[in-house]
Amino acid sequence: MPSHVHSHSTGRFIDAWAYMALGSIGLVLLAGIASTFFTKPLASTKVQVQEETPAKVGPFTLQPQTIGALRVDVEASIPVNRWLTYEVQLRDQQDQVLAAAIKQAWNETGTWYEEGESGSWQESDLQAGLDVLGDQAQPVTLVIEVLEYATNTSQELSEPVTFRLTAYSGIIDTRYLWTGFWGSLLIAILTLFATGACGWQLIDKRIGDSDVGDRAIMGGPDQLIKVIVKVRADETSPPALTCHLFIKDGNGNPVYKPSLTLPMRLIKDEDGEVLRAQGQITQHLVLQTRSSYGVYVKIQPDRPVDETRLMVQEGRKTLTAIDVVHLETV
Repeated sequence: MPSHVHSHSTGRFIDAWAYMALGSIGLVLLAGIASTFFTKPLASTKVQVQEETPAKVGPFTLQPQTIGALRVDVEASIPVNRWLTYEVQLRDQQDQVLAAAIKQAWNETGTWYEEGESGSWQESDLQAGLDVLGDQAQPVTLVIEVLEYATNTSQELSEPVTFRLTAYSGIIDTRYLWTGFWGSLLIAILTLFATGACGWQLIDKRIGDSDVGDRAIMGGPDQLIKVIVKVRADETSPPALTCHLFIKDGNGNPVYKPSLTLPMRLIKDEDGEVLRAQGQITQHLVLQTRSSYGVYVKIQPDRPVDETRLMVQEGRKTLTAIDVVHLETV
């Protein structure tokens, strides 16, 4: 017979790793929000550039920063069905190139035909940019030069091209934050699934009747045991059945025998006629002494019961505090 049987809510078996994985997502989001506070606008203007006549913007100060860098974004504006090659340079006081990029820009439109239908499309790629991390404070100048400008039929053009330029200091490359966010989210999802699937099955037995049971070695003060009873009944099932659960020691003596209410859910067809009923009940246990225990279930009333399934799992973890029955046998 048991010397102690008591039930209380406990968070002892909560899997902390799941919350650490979720916390990592929060840290990435906080980093993304915090990055906006380091951003400072330096310039925002439009310039017109003609081939072989570079345009200069600035100077503005490149500051060394622990977090963030100088970002220069340039966007060309050209009519449709034209392409453009331009170069963006960042130069210091001695007119030395600190960073440079060449952009193949284009703006195209056309018409599509498919299965008797037609429509128009337009695509473009006009943006270029530089990210520069300075090691000392110094004035810098942005230089934009048009290298080639032509139509889609390769007709060269000498018209000026309008560029919109923006410059910011303290910019953080959020592409890595997005990588961290999706990576952390994937790890968190896998951790949540792992928490729900952890432990091992000791008993999994089903019978086409109302009584089922089996015996296994289980228990220990640090092992959470989960007992799951699933019942399938016919259309005459009442809204709730009574589940008599018996935990017996190695000598066959009952150490725990509660009567639990098992609510049944009616399954109906599209006309509203009841086809069957099914229900499930779960009990969490901690058996202080590891030994051989028998777990048995009796469902009443047994007349509508078509199938009873008993599952006993050990080494479970949870995500929240749960009610646990502690059994200490002598």
